[in-house]
Amino acid sequence: MSVRVVRTRAGEDVICDIREITAQDDEEGKILGYQLIKPYHVYITDGMTAEDDEGNIHKITNPEITMEPWAPLAKDQERIIVRYDEIISAFETHDEVVTKYTELVGATYGNEPQDSSSDK
Repeated sequence: MSVRVVRTRAGEDVICDIREITAQDDEEGKILGYQLIKPYHVYITDGMTAEDDEGNIHKITNPEITMEPWAPLAKDQERIIVRYDEIISAFETHDEVVTKYTELVGATYGNEPQDSSSDK
């Protein structure tokens, strides 16, 4: 399983199990795009106000993580393909966020994201 948060060119943060799509005839394995498996738009609500009306900066506490289906009209949530240049960055996130994501995927689909170690 390779759960990452990816930032799209549109500025959305998407949490998903991500796989590279590469050119098979290219020795260097040129990346053509990415497969986003069970993607969810993830964002922070509540607790994001770092500055009050008087200009005082406060530590962000108890943010709430919200996840919504990223492509809710897609028939197959495991075959969502995006071009390589649509992804600005990808990063590992906090364990608590990954746990919430895997629980959501398990509740929605009856299973957890695939283990990428078995894809070889």
